[in-house]
Amino acid sequence: MKCFASIHDRKSRRYAIYYSMVLVVIMGTVAFETLQVIHQAPIQAAATFFEGFFSLFMLGRHEKVGNSLLVHLSKAKQIPRLSLF
Repeated sequence: MKCFASIHDRKSRRYAIYYSMVLVVIMGTVAFETLQVIHQAPIQAAATFFEGFFSLFMLGRHEKVGNSLLVHLSKAKQIPRLSLF
């Protein structure tokens, strides 16, 4: 059980690395599914998206990652919006 302690301690460095790797794998799976390289049943696809959202939520709980995410989101507001009219 000692090896799983880093998954629950949101202040450790391994916590962010673990959930980042999970998110990368989920993003790759979704990309391959979008390109129709792999096919999943609807329940599997829903579980994949849930795992991705859960991983992103867990990354948001990490102090450094969460703070940098907020900084990047605040910078996104400065990007001018393109309008068609």
